[in-house]
Amino acid sequence: MKTDYEELGTHVYVWIGTTDKSEEEYYKYFELECEHELDDPNYKICGFCKDIGERWYDEDFSFFLPPLKKEVDIIDILEDSIIFDKENVIKKCNELGIKKANALFGYATPDAFTKDGCLHIATPYKENYNGLQYIGKFLHN
Repeated sequence: MKTDYEELGTHVYVWIGTTDKSEEEYYKYFELECEHELDDPNYKICGFCKDIGERWYDEDFSFFLPPLKKEVDIIDILEDSIIFDKENVIKKCNELGIKKANALFGYATPDAFTKDGCLHIATPYKENYNGLQYIGKFLHN
């Protein structure tokens, strides 16, 4: 029997790469401000939101693998992730020339919870999101 999320259809947006930041610096990039409301002029947009062209993202749909001390093969970094479509992620990494990485960030979202079924990422895509590269959007189930 399918869960509600499986019925809705879920996509996962994936960033993989090598960061030289400390774990604290790495997580700070994704840290949302809690002091002010989104519409408050004093609201501080996190680094990740600035880079994707949004003011906010729902942390409940994000997942991280803490930065490793050294780079590993892409298959190894995907091993402990919740990404189901590992084969296509590896294929895309190969196309982008990414053979090794030490960090991964993902954002899984049921299509019904997003505008147009997408997380809108500003284009052209940046080369570097906190040391990671945007790999793409993949079907999650």
